[in-house]
Amino acid sequence: MHWDHLRAFLTFIREGSVRRAARTLNTTHSTVARQLKALEADLGGPLFEPGPEGRTLTALGHRIVPMAERMEADAAAISRAAFAEDTSLAGPVCLSVTEGLYLNVFAPVIDDFLRHFPMITLELVMSDALSSLSRREADVVIRITNTPPDSAIGRKLAASPICPYVAPKYLVERPRLDRWIALDYEPARAPVLPARVVATASSLQSAAHLIRAGQGIGILPCFQGDTDPGLIRLPGHSPLPDMDIWILTHTDLKTNARVRALLDHIYNAVPEFAPIISGTEIA
Repeated sequence: MHWDHLRAFLTFIREGSVRRAARTLNTTHSTVARQLKALEADLGGPLFEPGPEGRTLTALGHRIVPMAERMEADAAAISRAAFAEDTSLAGPVCLSVTEGLYLNVFAPVIDDFLRHFPMITLELVMSDALSSLSRREADVVIRITNTPPDSAIGRKLAASPICPYVAPKYLVERPRLDRWIALDYEPARAPVLPARVVATASSLQSAAHLIRAGQGIGILPCFQGDTDPGLIRLPGHSPLPDMDIWILTHTDLKTNARVRALLDHIYNAVPEFAPIISGTEIA
């Protein structure tokens, strides 16, 4: 029995499809399908059966899930232990950050980091999900959250308020009933003034594009709206408290030299980027 087959099994359950599991595992659709079939052959029975909403676990599949998860936890702990002992400033380190935060805030900081540590290979993962530090999906994460996981250590970098934004050209020919660009995020979904929703965007970049194009007014984090030259804060509205920006790593990885170098570099740059996140740079 191969651990890779069990890992494919767990990832398939979490992702809900072979294609998404393959993307998470950075492999091919056919490889994941082959690994699942090989695991069933090793175990001598089916792990899935057809259901109205796709494949569901059989009794055997349900039975082995907690065992596979314990194996996964042990394998991850071994990986973290080995990585934590690495004292070299040459080699890989994985940073996961949302695309909006990277492009609008952290790109210059990361550029400077790579110049200071030319032998470090940075694996930069753009993701909105809070990558599992325990499974080493990332070594360091920068996330918008008010509830960092208990197994993580790190720092709050800055508060990240939100504010309504608009394109200046929209205000020139402002309609009698305003148009609203809703972001698929609860505090930014409903209009803050009389308006009709004309579009709902699933990402900060798509919402900012619609607002910039003069399609309507919408709420964005200040780090997104204030750094966009095509947007201004809606007159008469001030930033509102929302989430915080944290940088986190797993407690087991804090002694790794490359993780420590990345954390310290970002900590030292806080005075440069905190005003951008907190919306005070243009206040």
